[in-house]
Amino acid sequence: MKKLITCMVLLLLSSAAFKSSGNPELFSAPQAQTDTLKTDARDPVCGMKVKKGITLTQTHNKTVYGFCSASCKKNFVSNPDKYLKK
Repeated sequence: MKKLITCMVLLLLSSAAFKSSGNPELFSAPQAQTDTLKTDARDPVCGMKVKKGITLTQTHNKTVYGFCSASCKKNFVSNPDKYLKK
């Protein structure tokens, strides 16, 4: 029983020390993307029509872009300038 209590105390202390180490984002919940597309648009990757209200979006240079699929969004995020020069 003493070993269990000792382990728990050490775990709590190390957790507190790690938490105060100056990296709060390790302990914060991931932020949900809440941007929605305000008007109908075209997916910048494949050109498909995207309806307003879709939440599969990415903001780049203060502009919100909508995507038809997660793979199009992933391609855009990896190199947005490639798709914006079309």
